[in-house]
Amino acid sequence: MKKITSKANTAWSDVTMIESPEPILTYRSGMVVYEESLTGGRFVGRGWNGAGLVNFYDGRVQPGNDEMTHAFRLEIDGQLLMSDWEWAGFEVKRRDQPVAAMGQPFDCHAIVTLRHKLRPVSVKVHTGLDGTAVLTRWLEITNTGKAVAAVAVADTWSGRMQTTARWRERLASGAALYSVGYMANPHWGNEGDFHWMDLPDAGFAIEGRYPRDRYRHPMFVLRNNATGEHFVGQFAWSGGYVFRFDLDASPATSDAAAHLAFRAGIHGPAPQRTLTPGETVSTPELHLGMTFGDLDAAIQAMHVHIRQTVFMPQPRGRGCWIECGIGPELEITEDQVWHAIDCAAEVGAEVFFIDASWYAAPYSQWWNTVGDWEFNLKRFPKGVAAFRDKVREAGMLWGLWMDAERIGTESRVAKAHPEWVMRGFDGQEIGAMLDLTNPEAAAWMEEQIASVIEGNDLDFFRLDYNTHGCGRIERNGFVENHYWRYYEAQYAIYDRLRARFPKVIFENCAGGGGRTDLGMVRRFSHTWVTDWQIAPRSFTITNGMTMALPPESVDRLLGGQNGHTAAELDFQWRLLLFVRPTFGFLKPLGSEWNPALLARLKHWVTLYKDFVRPFMPSGRIYHHTPVAAGPEPRGWGVLELASEDRSRAICGLFQLGGPTQPEYLLRLRGLDAGRRYRVTWDNAGQTCEVDGFTLMKQGLTIRLEGALTSELLMCEAVK
Repeated sequence: MKKITSKANTAWSDVTMIESPEPILTYRSGMVVYEESLTGGRFVGRGWNGAGLVNFYDGRVQPGNDEMTHAFRLEIDGQLLMSDWEWAGFEVKRRDQPVAAMGQPFDCHAIVTLRHKLRPVSVKVHTGLDGTAVLTRWLEITNTGKAVAAVAVADTWSGRMQTTARWRERLASGAALYSVGYMANPHWGNEGDFHWMDLPDAGFAIEGRYPRDRYRHPMFVLRNNATGEHFVGQFAWSGGYVFRFDLDASPATSDAAAHLAFRAGIHGPAPQRTLTPGETVSTPELHLGMTFGDLDAAIQAMHVHIRQTVFMPQPRGRGCWIECGIGPELEITEDQVWHAIDCAAEVGAEVFFIDASWYAAPYSQWWNTVGDWEFNLKRFPKGVAAFRDKVREAGMLWGLWMDAERIGTESRVAKAHPEWVMRGFDGQEIGAMLDLTNPEAAAWMEEQIASVIEGNDLDFFRLDYNTHGCGRIERNGFVENHYWRYYEAQYAIYDRLRARFPKVIFENCAGGGGRTDLGMVRRFSHTWVTDWQIAPRSFTITNGMTMALPPESVDRLLGGQNGHTAAELDFQWRLLLFVRPTFGFLKPLGSEWNPALLARLKHWVTLYKDFVRPFMPSGRIYHHTPVAAGPEPRGWGVLELASEDRSRAICGLFQLGGPTQPEYLLRLRGLDAGRRYRVTWDNAGQTCEVDGFTLMKQGLTIRLEGALTSELLMCEAVK
């Protein structure tokens, strides 16, 4: 038996391999146990345990003899490689031997090397453990032959997840054994639309970006309704993806047991990738974990993992900047920019940026000339140095927007390099999308970004991505879809840019919420999760996207994008207290401040900076109403954000559309039942002291009469 154990503060992880009679791997991270083995030439999943116990004498999932059992899925040259694997090596690297897999070392990083007996291919199965309830898995695939190999399927992780014995006896008649939670609506303006669906006794697939639209965040939560476990998974990938589940829970099952298998991987027209002799590629990472408890426990476990292992350190040593900008919702002029800077400074913004059209001629269609990344002197005859200087004199950081992956049809670069535009399988151009699978185009884009940052002395860079589609590329005698090569190049570009400009804040504003996955977001400081700001759906989006991502990485907007057309001001700005805020268009050029509005905005900014922001980067978010049904949700919406040490919390209560219940019984979740708290009701500005037991167990009745109204509670432990 070989055993490697790593300890780092409270994190604990361990990998154990039993060599005989067959190699069995046991991964332990925190209280999570996952096992797999090389059995009869097949590398198979042997199940999970969320109680910290190892199934060393019984309880391992029996792999069976079908394709559902394999711990990864690889199809090359028309053959599904589900058998005939042989052991070719095993190693474990510890934290004191860093591995540049995710930008930060794991406590334990296990690498199993497998070699196929018939096909000239080898696979390294990487598993990262960081002491949390979530494991990280990716594959390295190498063509060891003398001919090109075409990879049709490359699922990062698959296999049997669970066998649940006597499951019918544990549930009410007709109740489903498993429910899967995911972002149900994949379309623009519906990001974060979290729903539960009962798994059928059949196959079930969740797809995104291909063939579905791109606004579905690639995550799932799988709940065993009989035994209480929650699996939570996220795919760190910006291209097409699919999660497939297969539940065998039919009456014909001889031992009354139900068997659940899954697959998670890239999705697009085959081949996904061709490999030349000796070439090695890595699949995207799947982050998968298990918890007992409720949905919040699963979400918080994923957030701890993301913060600890996935995200890069924040530039300038902190995040949660309050931003303000001016965008193409109106015609941007010099006077409008001066005015917007003054408004931002008055309210207390910390970052100011100019959005789309700074490079375009006045009164033109700004999207037609993206790619010509120089300030347009017809729009700004005196240049922009004075803007930058005034922003910094006001104590703010200075930034610009780029739609870096697109070259407009009227841009100089599109006319000079038509071969740089991505084409679809029909041969037509895809939305002036720059083809990053072309090394020349990728190098040009990287240097354009660097030139804009350096040439304009930026503190802040805002990336947009207002195009999308599945393109075709010709490689090695095959027609591949573009995803794998495209995002391999994309990720590498931003890895280099982050290293080149360590003090620059990189914001991912990709098509609203079109690219919020961990593969992209980890390379940025935070991400714009939607272009829909209108209540009540704005609550649905904030609610769901703070499940997908920790709140400090989620951006929301006050002012602009029609958000002001519905709901009271307090409803709108209180949602921003639970995320990373941006505001703009606070008053027209030439007008006076509404003193009540200005006072309320300053109150919000002070509350965010002084009370919420200090604990947000490590805080725990609780979703009291996880499902807000429909594009125009009704009833109550409730969010709570509490500090890790339980000394502070805020809770926002929102009446959505069509209220029928004017009262809500609130039982806070993130406090300490043994402490006493000063509680402030923001609507009335009244404060009293209440013990934690009452707040958590007995609760408070909150009353809101009208639609699109809200209340905010602030709790602070009495010292």
